[in-house]
Amino acid sequence: MNAYVVGFSVMAATSVLAVCGMLLVRRIVGVEKLRSFNEVAGNSFQVVGTFYAVLLGLIVVDAMTDMSDLRSVVEQEANAAADIYILSRGLPEPQQKKIQELTSGYVDTVIDEEWPAMREARVSTKAIVQVNELWNTIIDFKPAVDDQKDIRQLCLERVSELGDSRRSRLITSSHGVSTELWTVLIIGGILTLGFSYFLGLSSVIGQALMTVVIASTLSLNVYLVFLFGYPFSGPYCVEPDGFLVDRLIFRMRGGGKEDLPSAKTIDPRELLKNRGKL
Repeated sequence: MNAYVVGFSVMAATSVLAVCGMLLVRRIVGVEKLRSFNEVAGNSFQVVGTFYAVLLGLIVVDAMTDMSDLRSVVEQEANAAADIYILSRGLPEPQQKKIQELTSGYVDTVIDEEWPAMREARVSTKAIVQVNELWNTIIDFKPAVDDQKDIRQLCLERVSELGDSRRSRLITSSHGVSTELWTVLIIGGILTLGFSYFLGLSSVIGQALMTVVIASTLSLNVYLVFLFGYPFSGPYCVEPDGFLVDRLIFRMRGGGKEDLPSAKTIDPRELLKNRGKL
C-alpha cells in the first residue's frame, strides 16, 4: 500500500479515536469542571508535551539517520561488486572468468533471493558461499607480473569493502524498533494526548480541532518511526537499486546487448522503475 495512504489512514483513525475520547471526557466530567483545570492543566500540558516532543523528535531523527546510513552502505556494497567485476579483466582468463561469474552470481542472488528474505530477517546461504568463493579465488591467485599484483591488491580491498558493507546490511536487517521503545512511544503518546482532555473549551468544535491537530502530529511522527525503523519492509524501504545498476553494467560488459535498451541514452530512473526487466 502507498505510504501516503497508510499515513493518512493512521492519522485519520487516531484523530477519530482522540475526538471520541475528548467528547466522552467532556460528557462525564462536564465542561464547567474542566474549565477550572485550564490554568494548571495548560502549564502542565506544556511540560508534558515538550518532554514527549523532544523524545519523539530524537527517535525520528535517529531512525532517519540510520536509514540514510544504510542506503550509503548498500551503495558501497554494490560499488565494490562492480569494481571487482571490472578489475578482474586484468587477470588471466581462468581467474577472470571465475571472478566475473561469482560477482555476477552474487549480485543476482542478492536481488532475487536475499533482498526478499531480509524482510523476514533471513540471509541467503547461497550469497554467503559466493562471497567465500570470491575471497578464496582472489587470495589463491599468484600474480606473475607487477600489473596483476596491483589488480589483485585492488580486488582484495574491494572484496573486503564488500564484506564489511554486507555485514552491516545484514545486521541492520535483523534489527528494528525494539518492543521497549514502541511501548514508551505509544504510552507516552496516549498520556500526552489524554492530558489535553483536562482542558475545557466552551466551543466543542474548537476543542475537537485542537485535539485533531495534536493527535495527527503525534500519530504521523510515530508513523515515521515505523517507516524508518524497518528499512527492508513496509511501504518505504531500501531497494537494491545499486545492485540493479550492477546487473546492467555486467550485461553491457559481458556483451549481452540483446537484453539492453535500444535507445542511445538511458534514464536510470526509468530502468529502476521497471526492476523486473533488469
